[in-house]
Amino acid sequence: MNNIEAQGDYIIVEKVDYDSEKTTESGIIYKESQVLSSSFVEAKIISMGTGLPISNGDIPEIGFEEGDIVFYDARSRIGTHEKFDVIRREHVVAVIRNETE
Repeated sequence: MNNIEAQGDYIIVEKVDYDSEKTTESGIIYKESQVLSSSFVEAKIISMGTGLPISNGDIPEIGFEEGDIVFYDARSRIGTHEKFDVIRREHVVAVIRNETE
């Protein structure tokens, strides 16, 4: 996906397959689309804009970058494409780090 470059405060993340079936430890089978009303999802950042300046002209620093796995509310998706989803920086709730980091 080298030919797409996010701009402003937009972030392009891997497409989450909301129709794939998942199974809980107790054996319940569900689809991500069935739990979206209260579901956060994780996805890898493919491309990220530089951000938008605040009132003093500075662009606030953030604690994530391209390649990181982030946690966000799936309902905050601004746009979708067959290969990726679009969210804004402010919709990132958490960054998922390996225990070794």
